[in-house]
Formats: sequence, C-alpha cells, structure tokens
Amino acid sequence: MKRSQFIKSSCTACAMFALPGIATMLLDSCVSLPSAKVEPDYTTKTCLVPLSKFQESKLVLLRIKNFEFDFLVIKKSESAFKTLELRCTHEAQPLTMSNKNIYCASHGSIFDFEGNSLKEPANLPLKSLKTEINSTHLIIHLP
Repeated sequence: MKRSQFIKSSCTACAMFALPGIATMLLDSCVSLPSAKVEPDYTTKTCLVPLSKFQESKLVLLRIKNFEFDFLVIKKSESAFKTLELRCTHEAQPLTMSNKNIYCASHGSIFDFEGNSLKEPANLPLKSLKTEINSTHLIIHLP
C-alpha cells in the first residue's frame, strides 16, 4: 500500500470513530439557560438575583458586572441554592455547561453540578459562593 493510500484510509477510519462522539458532545453542549445580569453591591459584597428567575429552570447563568467569569446558580430545593464560579481550577479558563456537566473546552476538564472535578487535568473543585434567601431574592456573597 502506498503511503498516501495508507494515510487516507487511516484518516477515514479514525473519522468514522471520532465524528459520532464529537457530534454527540456538541449536541449535548447545546444548552440554553436563563441568564441574569446583576450589579454587585460593593458595600455589602453581595448581589441579588430575583427568585423569579428560577421558575422555569433550576439553572441560571449569572453575569455580575465587573467580574471576569460567569457564575452558575443551581436551585437544589426551595430553600437551597449553590453558586459556582465558571472558572476552571486547572488554568483559570472559562467553562461551559451541558445538561449533564460543566466543561473546560481548553483542556478537557469536566465538573459535576456540585463543582467536583470528574476529569483531569483539573483536580480541585470549582469555587462555590455562599448564598442566602429572602422573600424575593437570592443573595450571593461575593469573593
């Protein structure tokens, strides 16, 4: 077999195995989340997210003015929320979500919705922010 034929057949075989997995990953990552843009209160080091944002989804993407990374707020129950900074603990890259996990597109790390590292190179959990609830808002304590 000529070298060019070998390369062509090898690439074709590799693509047949890789493309379905890549397509599944891309489709799995197509998640549309409700988002909230909020202003931080620098005197109290908090921000407020209306509880009404969680009526249609248990996940809300939070963008806080003047913060480099987004946050994912997860409604665990009527009285419990978890807020994760979407910054990879491996090399501080932004993270994206699917309906199953949180991913680092830069180096392949995977995290669960508790913030635990499921796949290296990241081996530390995501940073979690303290939250409180009042009658109308989720209060997030900023770092």
